[in-house]
Amino acid sequence: MKIHSFFPSATLLPYVQKYLIIESENEIENNILPNPNLVLSFRLRGILRSEENNSVFDLPRVGLAGFRKSARKIFYSKNSSALLVILSQIGASAFFNGPISEFYGKTVSLEDLVPKPAIDTIEEQLLGCNSHRERIELIENFLLQIRKDRTLDPMIAETLFKIQKSQGKIKIGEIKQGLPISLDSLEKKFKTSIGTTLKHFSNLLRIRSAISSHSKETNLTDLANNAGYFDQSHFNKEFKIFTGSSPKEYFKHPQNW
Repeated sequence: MKIHSFFPSATLLPYVQKYLIIESENEIENNILPNPNLVLSFRLRGILRSEENNSVFDLPRVGLAGFRKSARKIFYSKNSSALLVILSQIGASAFFNGPISEFYGKTVSLEDLVPKPAIDTIEEQLLGCNSHRERIELIENFLLQIRKDRTLDPMIAETLFKIQKSQGKIKIGEIKQGLPISLDSLEKKFKTSIGTTLKHFSNLLRIRSAISSHSKETNLTDLANNAGYFDQSHFNKEFKIFTGSSPKEYFKHPQNW
């Protein structure tokens, strides 16, 4: 498997974290950890399938993957490739109408969200490209065309900043401090704009931060404590839900992208 990474232009930087083009000559399966970002996918070649909750299904040619609680497997056929747009936390609300929480736990076809002629055009253009850079430029033009003219609620921006600064270790009650809004109202606004709850988003960042900070010298008890877990069994339980494996099993063959 080859993974090519590209950064967005300055115009799209607030809404897109990065672009990935994934190429596979052989049949492979990849364990995908829950992401703190929604992801747009454009299938370029071959067939891609997803396994979730003991069910396997073909991924749409052009789709949007929402937040998830646990890991899932993606299967790539021989000579397959896909272009992924890793959105920023505010990216989905910049491109799509309605509550972003509607995408939770789902992968939906973009044909349900964007006019079909626009989807048909971008698919045809991607097939005619001669380079990855050309594909990225086409995707950027597509995103600019579907971008909505809206701004993020300052309270949601402040909430995101607090959670990200603490790497998800902040207590939910502390998030509201200094904001002129009830916790219930903040929860509702956050879920509608970002796509998941304050607690789930914080947990995603916290466990991903723990995985990123692990090394061969790391003691798992210290890893749990540094991630804000004061109960090893609680950490092990949430880690297994997140990755599908215990911390000890996972770090034998880690996979984090």
